[in-house]
Amino acid sequence: MSKYVELNEKTVIDYVNSKMEFFRPDAEYVCNEIGDGNLNLVFRVKDTKNNKSVIVKQALPYVRAAGEEWPLDIGRGEIESHILDIEYKLTDGLVPKVYFYDTDMYCMAMEDLDNYIIMRYGLLDYIQYPKFADQISDFLVKTLLLTSDVVMEHKEKKESVKEFINPELCEITEDLVYTEPFHIGARNNMEEAIVKFHQEEIVDDEELAREVAKLKFDFMNNAQALLHGDLHTGSIFVNQDSTKVIDPEFAFYGPMAYDIGALIANLIMNYISTKASLEEGELRQKHEAFLLDAIREVIDQFKAKSLEIWDEVVTDKMAKAKGFKEYYINDVLVNTAGVTGCEMIRRTVGFAHVKDLDGIADDTKRIKAKKDNMHLAKVLIKNRAEIVTGEEYLRLIEKYL
Repeated sequence: MSKYVELNEKTVIDYVNSKMEFFRPDAEYVCNEIGDGNLNLVFRVKDTKNNKSVIVKQALPYVRAAGEEWPLDIGRGEIESHILDIEYKLTDGLVPKVYFYDTDMYCMAMEDLDNYIIMRYGLLDYIQYPKFADQISDFLVKTLLLTSDVVMEHKEKKESVKEFINPELCEITEDLVYTEPFHIGARNNMEEAIVKFHQEEIVDDEELAREVAKLKFDFMNNAQALLHGDLHTGSIFVNQDSTKVIDPEFAFYGPMAYDIGALIANLIMNYISTKASLEEGELRQKHEAFLLDAIREVIDQFKAKSLEIWDEVVTDKMAKAKGFKEYYINDVLVNTAGVTGCEMIRRTVGFAHVKDLDGIADDTKRIKAKKDNMHLAKVLIKNRAEIVTGEEYLRLIEKYL
């Protein structure tokens, strides 16, 4: 790290110009640090005169949300830049284009999605995105199915598994998603009003612990496909026409269910937030309908699109056995429901929350929403073998929310 220097709003402009010929000589610069995640510095460098801009993302040697007492492998950005290159090709541009990665500064420059909005913020403003479900299901099918053993040549796939070993960030997921929220203490973070509920309904539930343990060890041992690894509404940029997925620094080879479940969980939590925060009326009805449609369509379109292209893309002879493709995709969707539940619980009582729930202004409604969220999550985890269609998610949402 001898050449590593932490960038700031003043130094990043010269840094970008030293690495690439992007801006014109007469550029008039505005630079802002816009990162709101837990790990990295993110800058937007813009030439206001010629209306050109670039995003610069630099890894820090620690977890930004926790400080230097939580060190983190600074080389994770190289994995992220490589993953973005792969996903850009696989998905025909459903991720931002990477311009360069600097191995000395642990820094990359990429396409600025300045006409997009982070999906979480759009959803919290009750904006609907009609093309989202179709585009994100395309992203899931092309990044997951096409990087699995049923499609890739097996030796090539095993080499790829080696290349994307990501132990430190996987450990964060293993701890923060699959372990700490189901115990007392550690880095858990919850309101006093739900401490007793958490103890009685989550920690003391032995059946729940057993089912979460199964999901945890599937996450740790099932190198099924190349995951994004942190696919939630804060990792997606959207507008009315297009979807772009960002921040795949948690990427590694793991179970497909993890990406799909994390996304579905965040859509459900926005649905819960909408019910708690928005008065009954046309806007609430419209937004709830959009979210329910999105949940159903992401699940059902992932299945339908995977089955549709299976015979065309699958290379393993045994994977072409009659009935196997239906078994394979259904098996993915079984654990998707379980991952959905784990993500919902960890975002309620774990280290990293979501604004959807924490931002509910009314104390009584917020506490009820968080309890309802965990209650539904338990159902999803325990009954996941029966939850393999979008309609089944909607049935449970109607029943428990």
